[in-house]
Amino acid sequence: MTRWRRALVLPVVLVVVGLLALVMAGFLFFVRAELSGAQAQRDAQQARLAALSGLEELTTILREKGDDSSAWWDVPEKFRHALVWSPAFDREGDPVRKMGSRTEIFEQPSPAVAWRYSIVAPNVDGARNTIRFGITPEAGKLNLNTAEPEEIERLLTPLLTDLGLENAPELIAALLDWLDEDDETRPGGAENEYYTTLEPAYYTKNGRLDTVEELLLVKGWTAAAIYGEDVNRNGLLDANEDDGEASFPEYDNADGVLNPGIAPFVTVWSREPRPAGQGGGGGTGGGQSQVKEGPLDVNTASPRVLEAVLGTEAAAAIVSLRNELSADQRKEPTWISQAVGPAVYDPFKDRLTTRSLQFHVEIIGYGDHTRLARRYEWIIERRGSLVQVLYHRELTALGLAWPVDDDTVVIQE
Repeated sequence: MTRWRRALVLPVVLVVVGLLALVMAGFLFFVRAELSGAQAQRDAQQARLAALSGLEELTTILREKGDDSSAWWDVPEKFRHALVWSPAFDREGDPVRKMGSRTEIFEQPSPAVAWRYSIVAPNVDGARNTIRFGITPEAGKLNLNTAEPEEIERLLTPLLTDLGLENAPELIAALLDWLDEDDETRPGGAENEYYTTLEPAYYTKNGRLDTVEELLLVKGWTAAAIYGEDVNRNGLLDANEDDGEASFPEYDNADGVLNPGIAPFVTVWSREPRPAGQGGGGGTGGGQSQVKEGPLDVNTASPRVLEAVLGTEAAAAIVSLRNELSADQRKEPTWISQAVGPAVYDPFKDRLTTRSLQFHVEIIGYGDHTRLARRYEWIIERRGSLVQVLYHRELTALGLAWPVDDDTVVIQE
């Protein structure tokens, strides 16, 4: 028995050593995974802070030059690959700033640590397959909370039809039922008798939309109707958005043209203070009566939006004249009457403006030395010398989307 016991010692020892080796390997794998996770968390936080730095710089620009669209509409030299921090160089010595792109940076085996941001926006009415490095005024869109039903119908019908939706009239009727204060159902629309049968049940709003995405609560409305084929919301026709049923989204029509849905053309945020002595409605003092809801900025409004409000001829006249005027000339609303004539201008003059106080801002934070990036959006508002955040969310889950390193997407002046 002693001889057999001695013979078993070596196998037992080998098994124990093997088990210990497996435990140690598992522990080392766990430590490395934790280290990689901590580094990813660190980089994610750095990318977020880089994006916030971009917001702070933009806030300063709006405080100083908020009425000068040339300072924020499309400024790639300021808003593309803007350096936040690097231990290797400062902004004046930034190689990307000197070269205008990061092409040579990516050719280096180990790029220097450098955190950056880009402020990006879709080029809705510009050249196809280009983007802007700037922000988007909300007053250049149609405010769904204040627009007339006929204006909403004129704007949304062709946009929804372009998406291949055959129920555009029903979608618009449901939207108007959601907004109005009564309980009478329009043909094709919906009131409480429909919403209370859902699981979970809820009541119709019968009031203002708080965000455009609130439309997802309205009968028949989906993300496809709001954002169209532009599922990553970059204003570009990406390969997966132009291949039919081959990949998500399966509903794109593969016609080589981006159908962006209604999102680029509608808002719920636009407003501005009324001039002294022009308080609207009853009541005195401050409050809502001193605020003009839903003003339309004719300097930045899309031709589609202008047509929905003013008609085709007036919209064409405004677009034609504003392209000829300088930035200073466009600040005074008198040019609008010059473009369309008093007969067209006077009925709408209280709704038209030549400035915007609310802006949609999208910023990407990233580094030269890492592929990790973070993507955020804000709605901000100028209030005198202050800039206030009205809405904020992270969009990283949609993907980086914006080809900030592709020189072909930059608008050439």
